[in-house]
Amino acid sequence: MENILNITAPVERGELIEEYEYHEYEPITETNLDNPGEIRINIETQDIFTHPNESYILVEGHLTKNDGTAYANADAVALINNGIMHLFRDARYALSGHEVESVLYLGQSTTMLGLLKYPDDFSKSQGLNQLWFKDMDTTAVLANNTGFAARQNYIVQYPNPKGTFSFKIPLKHIFGFAEDYDKVVYGFEHTLTLTRDSNDNAIFRHTAADAGKVTLSKISWFMPHVMPADAPKFQLYKTIESKAQLDEGFRMRQCDTIAVPQTTNFTWRLGVKSSSEKPRYIIVGFQTNKSGDQETNPSLFDNLNVTNMHAMLNSTIYPLIDSNTSFEKYQFSRVYGDAAAFRSKFYDLDELVGNSNITPADYATLHTLFVLDVSKQSERLKNSVTDTLIKARFGANAPADTQAYAVVISDRLIKFISDGNKMSVVY
Repeated sequence: MENILNITAPVERGELIEEYEYHEYEPITETNLDNPGEIRINIETQDIFTHPNESYILVEGHLTKNDGTAYANADAVALINNGIMHLFRDARYALSGHEVESVLYLGQSTTMLGLLKYPDDFSKSQGLNQLWFKDMDTTAVLANNTGFAARQNYIVQYPNPKGTFSFKIPLKHIFGFAEDYDKVVYGFEHTLTLTRDSNDNAIFRHTAADAGKVTLSKISWFMPHVMPADAPKFQLYKTIESKAQLDEGFRMRQCDTIAVPQTTNFTWRLGVKSSSEKPRYIIVGFQTNKSGDQETNPSLFDNLNVTNMHAMLNSTIYPLIDSNTSFEKYQFSRVYGDAAAFRSKFYDLDELVGNSNITPADYATLHTLFVLDVSKQSERLKNSVTDTLIKARFGANAPADTQAYAVVISDRLIKFISDGNKMSVVY
């Protein structure tokens, strides 16, 4: 309220930036977008200010039958929710040859995080522009699964020619650095690397629909170039010429997977983290028979009748009290509450503003994700290497062909060091 009394406050005209324009960068020449292997995009010009936080990847192509012919309106086939990410196995982002962040199992990791962080109305607004419209049923039946129907309409029924698509994927959808570091970058070469994966993990169809394929015609990286006004530009150049050392931090995302044994007890050692990488959240999801088959949907996660799960950081347990969950009896309010609260905690939002987009019923049958909040740690843990262990119990033996996925979100500290002319990354 004090601001309403400040009648002498100067007028802010927002004239610190003279130009903010996107520039398009394409993969290196002779890159085949549909063959297995790496797709690399370089931004080699270093004498520019860029803004990776608002950059995005444009992906265009066609969904057709295997013989190249178009699907009909009635064909129950579409790309899965977040399907563009399922076309790639991993992604890496580097500055001047120094890897800043890499994310494996790109489809599962971005889907898990997206289900927890996007608001309830995201699918119904801008979400479909990046192929995000979550499923409301396990089947590829247009009448039952409104998310599947929305994607099928958008890709198969509406375009001419049928199957043509264009999606815009924000870089912050993939990398924690792009989401958290909201400043300009100067004096770096940027490299984005995507590793192409099978089409089968991105397509979901009914048994009656013919098998399909995805043919990509374009992948481009759109990066904002920023031209500061004279005064802020002088200050930026002065900082660089003074050989400044800038301490930066972001929430790094890492994903790992493991086959789940057919037992009721599951132990998974995620590995040892250095003292510069401190886990804050661990998100665990299970998938049974959901890989390499167009009649399965790898954007859904199974509950596996989990009765309890916790993480151990060295010898400290999170959470301390067992959840004693029973999905059969619909007694899972604690673990659902942990998942629903992730968005408000992660972005420091009021719970009424930061609502989850997963209902309790959908959580039980479609989007079961276990969120382990390990953000509150003792000084003893903060100043030592961290050995991370996941332990879970199931109400019955885990089914065959079950994979566990874990997205670990950790604090990561890096340094930008200037040599008086350009910047470099130091870990």
